[in-house]
Amino acid sequence: MGREDRLKLIFQRKLFKTDVTPGESRLSMPFNELICKDFLTPSELRNVKYGVMLKRWEMKKDSGNGSWNYALTCGWNDVVTANGLKQNDNISIWCFRWGGLLCFALVTPPPSSPSMAQSSSPLALCL
Repeated sequence: MGREDRLKLIFQRKLFKTDVTPGESRLSMPFNELICKDFLTPSELRNVKYGVMLKRWEMKKDSGNGSWNYALTCGWNDVVTANGLKQNDNISIWCFRWGGLLCFALVTPPPSSPSMAQSSSPLALCL
């Protein structure tokens, strides 16, 4: 398997209220909490701030220091609803490349009810 095909764990934590609130419509992934920080190519890194599904921005602080954040947007509410995600659920975000295309996989907690187990399926978000 070539370097381009490797699966990388990039983010993992419990969901916060803002991660599952429809009005926020995003999963925030602070750069300093990323497990793998080099998952983007130089070109993607330059263009991600204008991305459709993955956005990047700097959060300025009163001290003058800032920190970078990534967010999965554009349809995140659908992901939350389809997977029955709730505050405090543990999730993992993995990335991989398929034919050069950057893709993300969401690993969710095991289903809590038999009906969820039958309708649940893996999810891959591709940029």
